[in-house]
Amino acid sequence: MSRNDDSVAQLLAAAGHDETTVQVGSTWILKRWLEEGVPEVEGMAANLVRLLKSATYWEVRLHLLQMLASIRVPARSLPELKRLLPMLLTDDNKFVRAWALSVLAEIADQSDAMRKDVISRIQDAENDEAASVRARVRQIQKRYKWTTQTGRTKR
Repeated sequence: MSRNDDSVAQLLAAAGHDETTVQVGSTWILKRWLEEGVPEVEGMAANLVRLLKSATYWEVRLHLLQMLASIRVPARSLPELKRLLPMLLTDDNKFVRAWALSVLAEIADQSDAMRKDVISRIQDAENDEAASVRARVRQIQKRYKWTTQTGRTKR
């Protein structure tokens, strides 16, 4: 499949399919393309947020969050994303929780007003039972230096 606007649009449509395996496969391909630098995927952030809102399967949510953590989300999509992320931070799946935290940190990196709340959520996540969530916290703290600038000492 050639990587262009049409093929990205087809994969986005497939990501909204009723069948879970189709959703997982299409979001995995989109994530892979984004990692490989296909610019058409990066321009679809608003569509990824829309898909995240309706995603019910953990692996689809994970792929969408992984993509959203690495791209700039347009301002018009931020309110919806900000409503979704708190719910995803309490998801049953540890990987979804971890990557929801990454997306939250990415959008807070673009908005000073959000940082205090995000720092608090990161500190809470340091006590998550899942090692994967705690590992993601450490990655976030390495990437975004402002997350550790609270005067708090590390344990």
